[in-house]
Amino acid sequence: MRLPPRARIRQVLLALLVSPSVISPIAPADEPSPAIHATPASPAGVFPQPELGKVHVLELDQLPPELRSEALFAIEGATVSPWSDLRTEQIEEDDWVWPLPADSLYPDLARMNQGKLEIAPCDLSRTELAGYRFLGFEDNDANPGEPVSTVTRQFQRPDGVIVALTENDLSGHGAVVVVAELVREHVSNWPAAFTVQRTSSGRTRSVIDWAHDGRDFTLVVLDDVRLPRSSPRYDKEWMFRLAEAIEHASQADVPVTEH
Repeated sequence: MRLPPRARIRQVLLALLVSPSVISPIAPADEPSPAIHATPASPAGVFPQPELGKVHVLELDQLPPELRSEALFAIEGATVSPWSDLRTEQIEEDDWVWPLPADSLYPDLARMNQGKLEIAPCDLSRTELAGYRFLGFEDNDANPGEPVSTVTRQFQRPDGVIVALTENDLSGHGAVVVVAELVREHVSNWPAAFTVQRTSSGRTRSVIDWAHDGRDFTLVVLDDVRLPRSSPRYDKEWMFRLAEAIEHASQADVPVTEH
């Protein structure tokens, strides 16, 4: 089964795998948000075991040596240049985090796969996405009866640009570890990773990755929102407003059926 998408953003995000959970670190601000669990200090290099389903803040000296080195490299990369906010990360053409082709999508959850859905997607009816064309749900390759904790929906903006939202239920499956010294962005009170990525052929996407206790989100726009190719309104500020609206959206009691 496909793991939840996780953008590999060296400036702000460290993707950690700590058995048996997928532990993903996010972006940084000057101080941890009060909404986030500050993990108690531990001896240097002793990695505390994160609590499943929670967002945790770790200081550099709480990371094991190899991860501390990567975090220091990320901090240097984020601060060495005054143009760091305009950097574009080069990625491989076959990077699998790209939204799937529209003709492979499913119109509703019932026809998506044979897995056992364990996540109710957010109710997006009060967000801007409700006014976009709904393209469908991505299949997550679940086997019959296999638990499904990740859902991806695709939408098409009025200007034709694809927007994809992935939600991953962290409860019992993983936790998010935020390296405090790396936080640069927030969605509501939660740290968020923002990056613009491009392949050698010119394919471009903007990504915001954030999580709150219980759920991880990845919002993808197939455009460089710093220099939007259609309307100036679809800029980085617009994308973060959309992420804020998604964050505040209520959780549906049952899986929603898009129109």
